[in-house]
Amino acid sequence: MKKYFPWFFLTIGIFLATISWNYISFPYDPTNTIIGEYSLKKINPLNDTVRGLFFIFFPLLLYFIFYLIYNKEFIHFKIFEEKFINSNSNINNLCIILILFSILEFYSLDYKNFLGSLDVHHEGTFLTAQMNFFYKEGIWTGTFFDYGFLGNSIGILFNSLFSEYSIGIQRFSFKILILINKILIILICKKIVDSLDPSNHKESFFLIFSLSALTLASFYEHVTPFHQRIFLFLIFTLMSFSIILSKSNNIFILLMTGAFSLIAILFYWDIGTYVNVILFFVLIYLFTIKRYSDFNKILIGIIFSWFLFLVLTPKNEFREFINQYLFIINISDYLIGIEYPEPFSNKSTRHTKALLLIIFSGVFLINYFFDNLKKESLQSKFLLFYLFISSIIFFKSGLMRSDSPHIKYTSGPYTLLIFFFITYYLINITDKLNIFKNIYKFFEKKTNFLLFSFLICCLFFFQNNYFNLINLFNSEKNFHKITKVKDEVFLNDEYYNFIKIFKELTKNENCVQQFTDDNSIPYLVNKPTCTKYYVHAHVIQNWTESDFIRELNEARPNYIVYSSRINWFKYRNNAPKADKFIKDNYSLYKDLSPWQIYKKR
Repeated sequence: MKKYFPWFFLTIGIFLATISWNYISFPYDPTNTIIGEYSLKKINPLNDTVRGLFFIFFPLLLYFIFYLIYNKEFIHFKIFEEKFINSNSNINNLCIILILFSILEFYSLDYKNFLGSLDVHHEGTFLTAQMNFFYKEGIWTGTFFDYGFLGNSIGILFNSLFSEYSIGIQRFSFKILILINKILIILICKKIVDSLDPSNHKESFFLIFSLSALTLASFYEHVTPFHQRIFLFLIFTLMSFSIILSKSNNIFILLMTGAFSLIAILFYWDIGTYVNVILFFVLIYLFTIKRYSDFNKILIGIIFSWFLFLVLTPKNEFREFINQYLFIINISDYLIGIEYPEPFSNKSTRHTKALLLIIFSGVFLINYFFDNLKKESLQSKFLLFYLFISSIIFFKSGLMRSDSPHIKYTSGPYTLLIFFFITYYLINITDKLNIFKNIYKFFEKKTNFLLFSFLICCLFFFQNNYFNLINLFNSEKNFHKITKVKDEVFLNDEYYNFIKIFKELTKNENCVQQFTDDNSIPYLVNKPTCTKYYVHAHVIQNWTESDFIRELNEARPNYIVYSSRINWFKYRNNAPKADKFIKDNYSLYKDLSPWQIYKKR
């Protein structure tokens, strides 16, 4: 009966955390001038973060305390011993099979299915950033990046492959990133399974766990838990896991892990910040277990990479890099924040589910840490702790921008952790049943296991898409369905006609500027932006508005797209002086509703 007491207090904790939700409220900052949902409702951005953390950690703390109280006789320090376990050859072979099938799935995709209409706001942030990179001399002084320099310019890496870039190539590159994610997920799952005690039927464990995890990175879904931007975190995770599981580490891996402190931020402002926080926990772990050599080399990698970046980057570029980072970190909550709904309230099903899944993953982690009956290594416990901490850190984006897509975007780490524990306890339960003992014995034979795995992979990777297998025999033609398609295919007639008109008007211009949330316009007319602010949302009073006006005044373009079909941030009027400057110096020239083109007076 005692074993149920921790669960009882966990339930009490969730109940009390729910009641306390609305009582956790910090004063609104009256000096804030950024108009968004938080400002309209007078909400302090700290509210959602602190509420979310309290809702997760308060029930877990109660569970942890009463778990220790009622299980203290079973807990001893031997459960925190390091064990270095060699990899299983069957798992190595299965890992190769899974990676091979992931690649085959990528080659079998019918790329004509990805020719939908251009998302002029989100896809435009990538397309126009790359346009500026090719035309402008400066990097950060030439472009105010939305996601981050390398993240927004990811298509540049594929420019060398295709000798050009286009909407189709951009989308193709995102599919390649999903493929990379799938491969990284397989390798990460392998590292976790490698850290387990051999008694866990590791071959079957790896097959079930990795196939479950691969559902988190989908080629077909627009919103997927392990989306294309998270590849950087997965690379960092794989490197960190390799270091944790190895007695002697390659100095290059250690230095590169440290260098990710810089590399991650060069790619993405938000993910780079999260990676740096996680890196801090990795360093604490290494220092705590007295692996000082590894600790020092990673620290050297951090210091040396930032020092080299500072020395090689022109001062004005470095200053602008820091300004952009601080700007994004400081304004994002107020600009795009959506209040996180109270758990168990009306229309909060997805939000409550996300919080509960993180809590239950924490409960399973506590049980796993202190289970005296299992002989799991300290390394395996830290790897799972790493995923748990990562899930909370990444969920910050879900707490801030709490719409359904962002809740799903941030669900990867904790869902992976849930899949692990489901597989772990499933293996433990079935191991006690005679019928499954015979099955496991059958799979002990390498040939039997690999043949069965091959069959399962055929069913898993090509379910409902067997007809697509024909694409494997003509992959180049299949790739051309998206990489050789003209940009016009992605535009409807109305939008295409507008672009033709604006392109003709600006044919003698050196640059173009839009004062709307249609970020794709500069790319489609094949000209750089006149200011570095190609994302209208980044022009904000008391922050960047004066700089925007200065750059626009210096460039003096003859035409400005003042309004379009996409005006989400524009309607908030976060840049009233910039709006006034345009109206004082430009007047309506063509009304191609919903597009309005202004001309210099």
